[in-house]
Amino acid sequence: MVDINSITLKNNAMFNIVMKRPELCKKCLERILNKKISEINYIDSEVSVDEDVVLKSIRLDIYCESEDTAYDVELQNGIYEDLPRRCRYYQDMIDIELLEKGQDYSELKNSIIIFICTFDEFKCGRHLYTFENRCLQDTDISLDDHTTKIFLNTKGTMDDIPKPLKNFLEYIDNGTVNDDLTQDLDDAVKEVRKDKRWRNKLMTVEEYAKATAKQAAKEATEATTERLNLLTQKLIADDRIDDLRKSTEDKEFQHQLMVEYGIIDEQN
Repeated sequence: MVDINSITLKNNAMFNIVMKRPELCKKCLERILNKKISEINYIDSEVSVDEDVVLKSIRLDIYCESEDTAYDVELQNGIYEDLPRRCRYYQDMIDIELLEKGQDYSELKNSIIIFICTFDEFKCGRHLYTFENRCLQDTDISLDDHTTKIFLNTKGTMDDIPKPLKNFLEYIDNGTVNDDLTQDLDDAVKEVRKDKRWRNKLMTVEEYAKATAKQAAKEATEATTERLNLLTQKLIADDRIDDLRKSTEDKEFQHQLMVEYGIIDEQN
């Protein structure tokens, strides 16, 4: 049984519920973007938060618009693979949403997709990765398509962001309250925990998340074992016993051998 008090903002359902509070969501966006934004409106307001929690698999987490910009905020706990392509899919969903209102291409709002990740997608130690479309031959030339993708990493190690944003990411990661915004978020989390409407749903979603993570870990372990067994078989067949022995002690060498035999791609 899940302890309701163990469910934090890192939980996707909790995140969705808390971030449906316009003023709180607006403050978080302002902290992430380091600028003031106009009032935001939730475009999917006809869908209740209750449905949003249940239907999460195909929906944008938090989609809202200000006067000139559409925002999508996604909490990523490592459940999904290939976030860059997932980000591309979300961009398509936003553009379709905007164009269905009858807007011409030239009238499309700016769009900002924000992934708040509890892991380092790019493994560079940064807290913040911002992407825009630019010319490869001359990075001073922007495509100017008014789209931005932001990946935030709660596990960052660099001194690359303002202290307020670092406080926000630390709260997401471990629940540490360091300022007014993180206190407001913490108060909202505690309020949701006490709300009878959400207690059972939150606990059910948390159980599902834990089961999914456990299954993913099991599958990853099985896949690793299969790869190691295959490598062992190939090295024995080629009479490379010394290389087999070395591969058990040197992970980098083991990786090279797996690439050599086509067991994994070089990028893996």
